[in-house]
Amino acid sequence: MKKNLKILAITFSVALNIVFIGSYFYHGSGLLTLAGRQGEHDHPLYEDLGLGRDQLDRFKPIRDSFHAFVNEQGRKIKTKQLELVDLLAGVKPDRRAIDTKQEEILTLQRQMQARVIDHLLEESNLFTPGQRVKFFALIRERIEKSSGPRPGWMPKRRENPSKGKRP
Repeated sequence: MKKNLKILAITFSVALNIVFIGSYFYHGSGLLTLAGRQGEHDHPLYEDLGLGRDQLDRFKPIRDSFHAFVNEQGRKIKTKQLELVDLLAGVKPDRRAIDTKQEEILTLQRQMQARVIDHLLEESNLFTPGQRVKFFALIRERIEKSSGPRPGWMPKRRENPSKGKRP
């Protein structure tokens, strides 16, 4: 039971991390707003919360600091990922070096995820109780609508409607 909980927690953690990071970088490309992939909204997520001027004034420096961290951490992760690809592409790949590089990437990703969680908590402290409920509902909706933790180049897996259904 404990092992299953650990696996579930790790899986959720990785998925959440990928969704948040992917959403941020995709947004940064100019192809998407923070509102989601479906293009239903053409403005950042926080605009749906009806923040007051005082809230916005406190929100902006928190957001800007977070974005600076995400950009830098993302650059570090990308560098390590490219180094990993180089190790994998070697004539005689060194498994120990590969494992070490993977651990470096995981450490950076854990740091990123911890910062994302801290950021969400810090932002949500600025909200009224109603705004806070709506904020996390919007995040939940975005995660539910996302295509999941897979690279963009990988085709979506089509689900067989007959599988998984019990009579």
